[in-house]
Amino acid sequence: MNKVWSFLIKNAYLILFILIQGFCLSLTIRHNVYQNYVWFTSSTYAVGTIHDRISAAYEYLSLKQQNQVLQTENAVLRTALEEFRNSFIYESGRIEDTLLKQVYTYQEARVIHSTIHLQNNYLVIDKGEIHGLKPGMAVISPIGVAGIIKDVGSRYSTALSVIHSKFSISARPANAKNFGSLIWNGKNYRYAQLIDLPRQTRIRNGDTVVTDVRSLIFPEGIGVGIIKSYRTREPGDFIEAQIELFTDFSSIHQVYVIDFIEKKAIEDLKLLINEGK
Repeated sequence: MNKVWSFLIKNAYLILFILIQGFCLSLTIRHNVYQNYVWFTSSTYAVGTIHDRISAAYEYLSLKQQNQVLQTENAVLRTALEEFRNSFIYESGRIEDTLLKQVYTYQEARVIHSTIHLQNNYLVIDKGEIHGLKPGMAVISPIGVAGIIKDVGSRYSTALSVIHSKFSISARPANAKNFGSLIWNGKNYRYAQLIDLPRQTRIRNGDTVVTDVRSLIFPEGIGVGIIKSYRTREPGDFIEAQIELFTDFSSIHQVYVIDFIEKKAIEDLKLLINEGK
């Protein structure tokens, strides 16, 4: 306290001068239109700049929360789009194939752990049984195929990623009807292989590869990657293509888990057909 008083006494004249200057400045601003205008606009700009900086900092710190909101919204929109598509098909009477009746629901999830350097690579996501997840559900990133749910805990699940030795789904060039099997040869995590593609398939480098309706896991038309090269496998009449994957598993963070509601009904039907042979 003594130091405070000592400081005030030592700087009394300076403090008094500042107070008088401040008082005079306030009178000048208050009673002169031009000075009042200059003060108001300057202070508004300064305060606005401060708030803008604070807002920018807050937005940066809340990016994770905003991203989660957007991902949830995207999942809802994807589900709504699927429902609208099926509703349109039913109402317009354009049902040409029972597989067109497939109904999917989407749920957002976050990847909390992943691997890329193993022969059998996995994704661990922050959704589980209490969120409705079950083994066999499809997993996609915002830009392409990511994996298939394997083990489900109460709150977390693991998924076989595309870069897993046992991963295999039906896929095809987007501009062709012939399909093959998408697998991974265990080498480069950025590339997968499309094998057993019939020789007559229209294919060229740069074509997009998408999921095929026969997978019964992924909706038809989900992006897989781009054809970088292909060759005819000898002996045989099949093509094998090298696919650069859309999904980069070294930086995957957000995914969607897809539930094919009618999968069990179709599998039961296929089982009855096989038993009847």
